[in-house]
Amino acid sequence: MQTIAEVIERLQQIIDQAKKDESPLGYFAVIYAQMTGAVKEGIERGIFENGSRMEQLDVRFAMRYFDALDAWQAGKPCSRAWAQAFEASKHDEHTVLQHIMLGINAHVNLDLCIAAAHTRSGDAIFGMRKDFDLVNDIIASLTDGVQQKLAEIWLPFGWLDFLLRTEDEGWINFSMKTARGAAWKAAVALAFARHHDTEAALIRDLDSAVSAVAGKLRRPGWLIRLGLGVMQRTERGSVSEKIETLIRI
Repeated sequence: MQTIAEVIERLQQIIDQAKKDESPLGYFAVIYAQMTGAVKEGIERGIFENGSRMEQLDVRFAMRYFDALDAWQAGKPCSRAWAQAFEASKHDEHTVLQHIMLGINAHVNLDLCIAAAHTRSGDAIFGMRKDFDLVNDIIASLTDGVQQKLAEIWLPFGWLDFLLRTEDEGWINFSMKTARGAAWKAAVALAFARHHDTEAALIRDLDSAVSAVAGKLRRPGWLIRLGLGVMQRTERGSVSEKIETLIRI
């Protein structure tokens, strides 16, 4: 895979299969496809300092997700963070929001750091900072649209939003602002890992930390769990219908 167009094509295949299978795996794939389309449009409009470098980053970024998904579906090991997200798709008790956040958690907090460090190592990574932040801005800009569509799927979203802002450390710390800052710090650390063993150890530690966040997203404090339980039981539509709603963001 060499181009963003190929990334988008693969994402569409995942979405189509998820709709056919009524699989929650499609929720994150829809959000990711929209983000990737926005990055592609940004490259075409010249908003990035280095469009060619950004395409390299985007493809490496996407391949982390595709490889993890392929491995999990084949019954092979993948990162712990992605395993949590994928395993959640096999259970009915999780909401659309949880599935999306689990995907973003694994992809931004783990994959983006690794992809950035592999795109430019050592001091060269600092030249990526502006474009890196622009990608994160694109990710963050989608959240408002996601919330609007979640409000179409669920009962009034404001109540849950209130709970997320006032309960359970894991949810509070998962704000996009925190995730974006942590992703850059981790990317810099990995970019300066001079030896494979050092890099592998850093990635293992990072995966462990991101997986711990995933655990809190799947099993939050009792108050959030109560609210999510109500939302999950009152979500409107089948999985494929919910995917279609998210597509309209």
